[in-house]
Amino acid sequence: MFYLSRLLKKNKKYIYILILLILIIIFLSIFVKKPLIMFNTSLNSLVNKEIYTHQGNNVVINTYYTTGQLKFKLTAYCIQHFSNQKITWFKHPNVTAFNEKNTPIWKITANQARLDHGKILHLHGHVHMNNLIDSAYFQSIKTNQAIINLITQDIIADKKVIIHGRYFYSVGMKMHANLHTQTIKLIDSTQTYYEIQHIR
Repeated sequence: MFYLSRLLKKNKKYIYILILLILIIIFLSIFVKKPLIMFNTSLNSLVNKEIYTHQGNNVVINTYYTTGQLKFKLTAYCIQHFSNQKITWFKHPNVTAFNEKNTPIWKITANQARLDHGKILHLHGHVHMNNLIDSAYFQSIKTNQAIINLITQDIIADKKVIIHGRYFYSVGMKMHANLHTQTIKLIDSTQTYYEIQHIR
């Protein structure tokens, strides 16, 4: 009788441990299963999205005139190329435009850019264009979005544009310009402010 009661006590101990283990398993299956399902869902959504085929950091891309002279030099912190869409994304692009004499004439920066297969560069976020020629009439252009045709060097901006020049600045809602000819045309609600120089 004493042996039987001892055996029951031992078995009770194992039964309690077994019940406790079952409760832990049930608890884990309820609270851990949900994050696992969420994780799998996010993975599936990533697989379905377009995946880039090439990626690089601190990349330099050069384009040239037909004569062989450097036309554009583009550097970026990071690039991602999507072969199916034939586009390339740039993070923190820095573009330098050159004339036929291999002299840098414009420096262009933005938060990001997209280059499509037609050699059209779409700039997004804090687009700054600084003229590198000291004697140039236009010194800088600021906007939030711009499109540059890398073949013709035409620029189109459909957002607010601010142009700084020698002793003036102009504001417009749209802009058509050309890097090569150094011509700029502001469109819609254009205002120009001049700085009057003191005569000594």
